[in-house]
Amino acid sequence: MTEAERLAQDAEKVVGPPTAQRRQRQSPDRYTGYMALMRKCVVTEPSSFEEATEDPAWVDAMVEEYDSIVRNSAWEIVPRSEGKLVVGSRWIYKVKQAADGSMEKYKPRFVARGFSQIEGIDYEETFAPVTRYSSIRMILALSAQMGWHIHHMDVKTTFLNGVIEEEVYIEQPEGFEVFSSESHVYRLKRALYGLKQAPRAWYTRIDNYFTGLRFSKSEVDLNLYQIVVEGKLLIIVLYVDDLILTGDELLILSCKKDLSTEFEMKDLGLLHYFLGLEIW
Repeated sequence: MTEAERLAQDAEKVVGPPTAQRRQRQSPDRYTGYMALMRKCVVTEPSSFEEATEDPAWVDAMVEEYDSIVRNSAWEIVPRSEGKLVVGSRWIYKVKQAADGSMEKYKPRFVARGFSQIEGIDYEETFAPVTRYSSIRMILALSAQMGWHIHHMDVKTTFLNGVIEEEVYIEQPEGFEVFSSESHVYRLKRALYGLKQAPRAWYTRIDNYFTGLRFSKSEVDLNLYQIVVEGKLLIIVLYVDDLILTGDELLILSCKKDLSTEFEMKDLGLLHYFLGLEIW
């Protein structure tokens, strides 16, 4: 036996065979409490209606969503007719997070299965413009330079404000079927999330509202509005259901009041968080 082979045998007697030396990977004990806390903070999003009904918080949120649809007179119940396409529907569940990552609110949505719609029958035009990021950066920079405050408002149940002109039928919401009329369907009068024409219907409604108030619209960004009253300027940027307002403070307050009269709005105060950006 060579000297090298003898040394290898002696080492194996001391430390054991190589297979016995595999390290077990595990988290350090100092992270145990942190991970337990994180598990408590995580709010799971239900994947089905049945799963959502197991949590009273989600049930309450669904009732609030349904009541909002009814309040906006979004539909009328009618008997199911042969030869009429009925769009499917479902509930989807999302947890809205605050800027710090904490849970802000439960957001169930009753949505249409728009993929089953047929062009020319259930919808015509679908395009709706969205504001440019460059416009948002420009307004933020202008406000900082001029020393203006930037206010933030959110439109509740946004698409329900859009009027449907086509003849569209949809299945009743799961869990909210009308008693003794379970086989009936809804004929839509307002847009629902998931409909192909919903974004356009909403944009048409709010665009007509602003132009009716004599706001002028930017030629390069159709979601950028401005108005001058007695030499004072008000600028509004629209991003789907979010509005940021800047310029003269009195005009902003007056516009907020008018918007809350026309739509169901949520006043978020001064802008702090917008499209993933924190504004200081």
